[in-house]
Amino acid sequence: MKYAPMLCQKGDESILDSNAYIFEPKLDGTRCIAEVGKEVKLYNRREKNISRRYPFICKELSKVGNVILDGEIVCYNKEGKPDFYLLQKREHVESDLIIEMRAKLISATYVIFDILEMDEKPLIKKPIEERKEILNEIFSKSRHLEIIFFTENGKILWEEIRKRNLEGVIAKEKGSRYFPGERRKEWLKIKNVKSIDVIIIGYTTEKREISALGMGLYRGEKIYYVGKVGTGFEEEIMQHLLKNFERTKPYAANAEKAPPHMIWVKPRFVAEVEYLEVTKDMELRSPSFKRLRNDKEPEECTFEQL
Repeated sequence: MKYAPMLCQKGDESILDSNAYIFEPKLDGTRCIAEVGKEVKLYNRREKNISRRYPFICKELSKVGNVILDGEIVCYNKEGKPDFYLLQKREHVESDLIIEMRAKLISATYVIFDILEMDEKPLIKKPIEERKEILNEIFSKSRHLEIIFFTENGKILWEEIRKRNLEGVIAKEKGSRYFPGERRKEWLKIKNVKSIDVIIIGYTTEKREISALGMGLYRGEKIYYVGKVGTGFEEEIMQHLLKNFERTKPYAANAEKAPPHMIWVKPRFVAEVEYLEVTKDMELRSPSFKRLRNDKEPEECTFEQL
């Protein structure tokens, strides 16, 4: 993987009126760097090559030329909205037969929002507007490829995002370059809901194989328990976790706050959860599991997100 993806800092609605940014929809998918040359390689944020899971995207990208792209893989539902539940059905499979079947049944689209290199010439120092122009010149929409929509009117885009209950808005500073692997203020994310990425540190089994997942966040080098989530995860996710969990001894710095029957597991998995608020005891109130984040490392799950 030649380039790590540039990351966003957290923004708020106050910047939506600014004329210093262009604004894009925040997509509910898997971040993906595409290296296109003699062969096509798709890398997620954890630098795992996921090309074999998306054969149709790779086939269409192979016709583009020698480029390196940044974008998001999404699966649209019948309403035309990115649906991460559908995408997970494409993500958590390794069997060639199942990959082939699901590729035909659940269509995936690579939504491209940046170009980092063309014909082995880096473009990351060019301003974002120029990179967008290059994308529009070399691409036309196909069944499994599209270029992301953007606008200078953040307020109207935000209203549409709220109306359609979509993920949020990304603001990108005009004139800015691309900083591989860095979390920069030039890119800001404004989320439509309160959500946070947490480490799965254990589970309970009161009513089913997994009744609730224990959640943790890093503060410094230590992980702290921040509550448990018992809604939102389907049977397929549950079985995937059970298959890959490794049990361990309690290790959270405040392990005494967790239920006594918590089964502790090694902190390998990251989940995104939605929540109402943070309690005085620093636990997430009314959390709901949204998705696994295979593109994130546990070390990225810190209290700073709050």
